[in-house]
Amino acid sequence: MATQIPVIAFSEECMKPGTNSVFSVTEDLFDLPHETKIKNTNFKPSHGYIPKLPGTPLLEGMNIDGDEKLEECEKFTSIMWPSGNDHFCKTVRDYCKLIAEIERVVFRMVCESYRVEKCYDPYIESCTYLLRFLKYKKPADLNASVNPIAHTDKSFLSYLHQNNIRGLEVRTKDGEWFTFEPSASTFMVMAGDACVAWSNGKIKACYHRVAVKEESQVRYSLGTFSYASGMIETPKEFIDEVHPQQYKPFNHIDFLCYYDSSDNRIKAESLIKTYCGVRAN
Repeated sequence: MATQIPVIAFSEECMKPGTNSVFSVTEDLFDLPHETKIKNTNFKPSHGYIPKLPGTPLLEGMNIDGDEKLEECEKFTSIMWPSGNDHFCKTVRDYCKLIAEIERVVFRMVCESYRVEKCYDPYIESCTYLLRFLKYKKPADLNASVNPIAHTDKSFLSYLHQNNIRGLEVRTKDGEWFTFEPSASTFMVMAGDACVAWSNGKIKACYHRVAVKEESQVRYSLGTFSYASGMIETPKEFIDEVHPQQYKPFNHIDFLCYYDSSDNRIKAESLIKTYCGVRAN
């Protein structure tokens, strides 16, 4: 089933320092006391500490907003470890630099494929990143999945990286589900809802879910999500008589706030369409 999605091999150099050890420091992070982890606050929806909730009782998350900036990684580290933790900070910084490199390659490929090279520099210069550490665990006495609800990300692009515990399931365009095989050097790259609107619907967001089935196993996952600063507007190259404009310009953070406050955020097949879609006359 894994052959149903394209696989791109960049080079062995993707295995740089920080790619393997990042899961070790992730484990250290979640071992911190609860009263420390809740200090990871942010006014943006789902950008701070994500506690175990009734809907997702086996999921816990932490976030570094603006991880492309050294000062943000240092700030997060000082909050979690007031006495300092240089190893954590350096490992995370190396990892974030790696993802930023992959982002530049991926988005250049997108721009060249759709002949919108003019969009490359403005996006890369203005985008910000959110690094999310996730921990999943299924106790032996629980007959349930971790997060079985299929969803799309609200980011522009997403990069998912997991340890050797299976869990990520992806839906193909034919509606079939397959389990993504994890490895330390493999990243799942997916378009988010913002990219759908930017491309006038030509690029589709990827539906995925998490179903940890190995009892008592701990699954650590890292997600890096890119967000476009300012207004997102569909380039004219994506619009013509056959493909009229489908989405109005929108602010990415405002869309996140709308998603967080919407009662239909799970039921809606495409909330971005509800938020800024162009209504037919």
